[in-house]
This record gives sequence, structure tokens and C-alpha cells, in this order.
Amino acid sequence: MSKPLEKSKKNFSLGELLQRRIHILQWLPKYSKSDIIADFIAGISVGLTMMPQSIAYANLAGLPAQYGLYTAFIGSFTYVFFGTIKQVSIGPTSLMALLTLSYTESLSVDYVILLTLLVGCVEFLMGLLKLGFLVDFISPCVTSGFTSAMSVTIVTSQLKNLLGLRKLKNHGVFDVFYKVATRINEVRLADTLLGFSCIAFLFTFKQLATIKTRNKALKKTLWLLSISKNALIVLITSMVGYYFYEYRGGSPFVLSGKVPSGLPKVKIPSFSTVNGNQTVGILEMVQTLGSGIFVLPIAGVLANVAIAKAFVSGTIVDATQEMMTLGLCNIFGSFVQAMPSCGAFTRSAVANSSGVRTPLQGIYSGTVILLALSFLTPYFYYIPRSTLAAILISAIITMFDYEIFPKLWKCNKFDFFLTLATLTIGVCYGVEIGIIAGGLLNLLILLKVWARPQITKEIRVDNQGNQYIYIKPEVGLYYAATDYLTTNVIEAYNNRRNLPIVLDCSNIIRVDYAACQTIDNLVKTFNKTNKKVTLMNVKPHIFNIWRQTIDFDHLKVCQSVDNISETDSSKTNDCQIPLIDKGTSERKMSYYDNV
Repeated sequence: MSKPLEKSKKNFSLGELLQRRIHILQWLPKYSKSDIIADFIAGISVGLTMMPQSIAYANLAGLPAQYGLYTAFIGSFTYVFFGTIKQVSIGPTSLMALLTLSYTESLSVDYVILLTLLVGCVEFLMGLLKLGFLVDFISPCVTSGFTSAMSVTIVTSQLKNLLGLRKLKNHGVFDVFYKVATRINEVRLADTLLGFSCIAFLFTFKQLATIKTRNKALKKTLWLLSISKNALIVLITSMVGYYFYEYRGGSPFVLSGKVPSGLPKVKIPSFSTVNGNQTVGILEMVQTLGSGIFVLPIAGVLANVAIAKAFVSGTIVDATQEMMTLGLCNIFGSFVQAMPSCGAFTRSAVANSSGVRTPLQGIYSGTVILLALSFLTPYFYYIPRSTLAAILISAIITMFDYEIFPKLWKCNKFDFFLTLATLTIGVCYGVEIGIIAGGLLNLLILLKVWARPQITKEIRVDNQGNQYIYIKPEVGLYYAATDYLTTNVIEAYNNRRNLPIVLDCSNIIRVDYAACQTIDNLVKTFNKTNKKVTLMNVKPHIFNIWRQTIDFDHLKVCQSVDNISETDSSKTNDCQIPLIDKGTSERKMSYYDNV
């Protein structure tokens, strides 16, 4: 007799728990010299990519540059100890920066740091309570529409820096276009030329890694230039900005401005702040942040899941640990004045292509950021804002997923309009509204599938030539679909009253009380017309539930319908059919009996 697989029960072990939660304990004892070299190369590569990105993403979030750098080093260090995916690089991202701006624009930095803490707490609780399945309710279509809306929003938000416009507040995509059009005479030619030149430089250098050559040294050089493109363009344009500012009496470009040097002070996040002459408490601050406390954690978890799927194949990802780790990165980050963070796809791709071996690469990338904070911040003053805008635009513009729309149109019209709706709402009303609306629309579509399942209704003929009405729900049977099933069964019967009814239950694997009531009501309804309902292919566990809740006086349950006339006979013929495994002669000791 076959038995269901059961999970092996293990005794509680504190050592195993620590290894599972402090993941560095699993791989550090096996760490080798070759791993050190590989992780060092990967870490330095990621650090050089992350340094200019961190400054740009802080600028996108409406924050001074140092907050992006604080976020970068604390995320890198924390993930080393708790993270499970070697390629992941935790730090500031365009996604989290834009969402942070959406909820904290015109607010003090205390709100940003509190948001970081609350986002971390929610993410940690999601992992602790194993709520990762909630992310599964957000389909790839919603994610695609959201990221496309995000790319449009970020590109338009950076037009002011790309064109050298000062004091241009961003209140949406169309508002930016309107303000740029009305202030077109204020566009600075030097910033514009520099910005577009930087974009061309970045896209050109990005392609260097794809050049095929048999010369290994040349191939390695091209790859190194490709992954260092952001650092190179910042270095070159900063030198130009420095030259003009120091030796020509002023820079023709709008520069980033002063960045405080040194490491951040470790302190507890502020649970109150001052707005004007009024002190705002923790409850009012939380109320102001609103849905951002939940939208940012979901977006962050989505980003990490996407990275895991992209780089980890053939192995099981510990989603619970990843969520808890992401939460810890933000919780610890709030103590060093960091902005909300998550995994970045571009930096993770750099780590992967650099041959990363373990999460220890985060030590090296984090050290690069610490060195920058300690020694390079005086020179960050000379970075042109149009250069930072170019870095953001070149990184985000490829995230607009235009290729998915023709595929969705051919595959599923519902998915097409879902993606388009998420994109449109995100562009018109903000990405935070877009992902919420997309998630709700996604949920409505799921509910529609369960509430209005496809039901097959056919007139069939059995082996004896007898006709019968065949009805089969194509998905399970739950309370939302019970009235719909009843309506379809009665309509089918009214069209051919002389034929018996057979309900194929092969797709019904779970039922609730409403489903039991529906079957019972159908039986009683047809009982009044002296008709019996035959249930076919009922799962044994479903049968055991129904036999305790349904009146079987005018009901038959069979594994197959071989002779419908006998099945529908008014005689009290028992339909005893043993369950037989296909391909074997073994009989299971379970019967549909006494019905």
C-alpha cells in the first residue's frame, strides 16, 4: 500500500538554528584562498559601481549624497553575515529611492530614517511569519507594468538635472514636461551637452563587454572598462568640473555641492521631529508615511525575489531568510541614517560576471564605500548633476519592458490590459499608486477565476449509447463559485430535462461548507423531479467530507460512467466501485459504498 511522503521530524538544535539564520556560519569554515581572490575582485568591482550609483540614488530620493553612501556600506556589511545569495548587493536602488521620494518629499530626513526602520521591521516580520507567499499574488504582469512606469517616472524626474534647470519641483510626469516646456529658455547648454555625452559614453562602454575577441588580456580589459563605466564617467567629469571651478572662475555645469566627510554617527532613529515651531510625534509621523510602510517592503522583497530567480537556478532559495536579512539591513541601516534599501539587479549582475564565490564580497564593496566617505567626499562637490542624471537614466531606461506587450496581446488579453493599466496609473498618479492598483486588479482577476470558473457542459453518450448531461468545473469549488455552478447545472437540465446529470468532480480537490451545501441543494432540487445526480471522479477525501454532510438518497457516486441508464435508475442499486490504481491490480481498501 502506498503511503504519502512525510517530512522527517528533527529534534530542535540550537546550532542548526544559528547556522540557518546566521548564514555565514555555513560557508565560512569552508572558505579558501581562491575564494578570497575571487570575492576581492568581485567586491571591488561592485564597490566601484555602487559608489557613483549611491550618490545618484540619494539625489533621486531628494537626499544629500552621504545618505546614499551610508545605505551602501551598511547594506553590504549586513548581508555578508545573514544573506544566502552570493550575487546579491544590498544598497540604494532606483526603485526604493523613487518610492522614498514619493512618500517623504518635502519632509525632513527624520521621516526617511523612520521609514527605513519601519520598512525593515515589516520585512523582518514577513520573514518571521513566512508571509513570502503574499508576493506571489503580484503577477509578473503587474511587476512589468510597475517597473516600466518607474523607468518613465525616473527618466522624466531627471530631466531638470540633465538640462541644468534649477529649483524645478517634480509633481508627476506630465507636470515635469509642462514645467520644462515653460522654462525651455532657462536650459543650460553646457549641462545638456555634458548629460547627453555621458549617456552616449555609458551606453558605448556597456557594449564593450559584448565584443568578442580571442585575446584574453584584451577581453579582460574591455570587461573591466565596461563594469567601471560609472566610476570612470564620474572621475572624468569631476576633473573637468574641478578644473573650471578652481582655475576658470566657476563651472559651466551645476555641481553636486558639499558632501560631509567621515562616517555617520550610530544613533537611535528619531521618533519625533520638528516642523516649523511644532513638534511632531511618532504616531503623526507614521500617519504621514501612510501606505509607504507596506508598499516599500513588498517592492523590496519583489526585487530580491527577481534577483534570486535570475541568478540562482537549480537550488532552493530560502525566501524566509532573505526577507529577514533584508529587514535587518534596513533596521541596522536606520541606526546609521540610511535610506530604505534592497537588492540591485545591476550590481548583482556585476558581482556574478566578476566570478563572485560567497557573500563576503560585500565586505570589500562596503570597504570601498567607507574609504570614499573617509577620503573622497571633498571631491564629490565637483561631480556635475547632469552626470548623475545620465547614470540614472542609462541604468533605468532599459527597464521599460516594451517587448512584453505584443507577447501579452497574443497570449492573454487580460494580462495585457493589467500591465497597461499598472503602467498608465503609475505614470499618471505615481508608482506607489500604480503598484497598489495593479495588485488590486490582479487580485480581482484571481477572484474572477474562482468566482466564474470555466464550466464544461456537453451532451455525451456512454458505452451503451445512452445520452447524459456532462458538467465539469475546470477549477476547484469554493463559496464564490457555488451560485454560478448551480445556475449552470439548472440551465443545462432545463434544456434537456429527459437526460440524467453527471457532475465530473476530478478538478475539485478542496471544498468549503458552501460547496457542500451547494451539492446538497442540487441533490434535493432534482430529488423533487425524481432525478438522480451522479458524481464522477470524486477524490476520496472529498467523498469522506460529502458523505457526512450530504443527503445521498438520490445521489450516486461513481469512478466512471459505463451505463448511464443504470446509474439513473430509480431502483436502489448500490454503485460500489473500488478505487484501483492505474497500471496495477492493487486494490486500495476504500470504497464508494452505501450510496
